[in-house]
Amino acid sequence: MPETGPPVFLDYDQAALDAAYDQAAYAPNREQLIERRIAASANVRRRIGEPERIAYGTAEIERLDIYRAGHDTAPVFVFIHGGAWRSGRSKDFAGPNRTGSTSAANPRARTSPRSR
Repeated sequence: MPETGPPVFLDYDQAALDAAYDQAAYAPNREQLIERRIAASANVRRRIGEPERIAYGTAEIERLDIYRAGHDTAPVFVFIHGGAWRSGRSKDFAGPNRTGSTSAANPRARTSPRSR
């Protein structure tokens, strides 16, 4: 049985908690998947254009990416990344738009947008 340290969250020691957030442990082909996502996102941006970036806070990371559709009645796809978003760029997550929707909002945030 492996030696464990003192619990830091529920019954997880620090090593187990870190491992739970290490997505490489769950996807041995992680680098291939990242490259595929980045390429798909680049293709989406070539097809529908770069997003409009709307600030909801003062930090550069506090921007909402809006990919506009060609017409007002297009469906809207909202992609909210929830999880261990500790690296990467929001522009590399435009790929979900290829699900058939051509209009999307892609928030990449550490805090919630302020009400206006």
